[in-house]
Amino acid sequence: MDSFDTLSFDTPGAWAMAGEGRFVPVGPGLLESEGGSGLLWYTPSEFSDFRLQVDWLAHSIEDNSGVFFRFPTAELARKQPDWKAGFEVQIDDRGVDPEHETLGSPRMGSPLHLTGALYTLAPALVKASRPLGEWNSFDILARGLELHVVLNGVEVCAFTAPTHKPRSGRIGLQAHHAGSRVRFRAPRLQRLT
Repeated sequence: MDSFDTLSFDTPGAWAMAGEGRFVPVGPGLLESEGGSGLLWYTPSEFSDFRLQVDWLAHSIEDNSGVFFRFPTAELARKQPDWKAGFEVQIDDRGVDPEHETLGSPRMGSPLHLTGALYTLAPALVKASRPLGEWNSFDILARGLELHVVLNGVEVCAFTAPTHKPRSGRIGLQAHHAGSRVRFRAPRLQRLT
C-alpha cells in the first residue's frame, strides 16, 4: 500500500483561498483560521479514493471549522463556495444546527452538526474530541460511495453517499466565522486508486 504524502502548507502555490476568511501561519507547518467564512483548498490535484489524516486544535467552544473533500473545482471560483457541493467533516463540539431554532437561538447538540459528522448527511454517533487546547486527529476514508470518519481512534461516522454526490474533487479546510480560530497541521493523504 502506498505511503502518506504530506500536503505541505509551505509549498508555494499549493494552497489557495476562496471566500473572505483566511488562514495565517502560527508556527512551522501550522495554519490557523481567522477573519470570516471561506475555504482554503489544495490546488495541485483532485482526489477520488483516499485516506486523509488531519490534525486540528480548537481553542474555544465557539470555534467552528470543517475538513472538505470531493469538492468540485468549479465551486472554488465563487466568492462564497457552496458547502453542499461536496462533503464536510464537521468541527463543532456544540453541534449547532443553524436551520432549527429554539426560542430564537440555534439548536445545540445536533448529531448531524457535531464534530465528526458528515455535515447534514450523516451523524456523529459518539463524541470523541479531546479537551479544548489539545490536538485532535481525523482519519477520513473515502472509497467509492463508502465514507468513514475516525476521530482520535474512534469511528464516529460511517455513511454510504448518495450516487448524485461527487466521487472526486478537491480537499480543503474551512474558515467559518470571525472570531473562530481552529489550528491545523499539514494534512496527510494516501491515494487508494
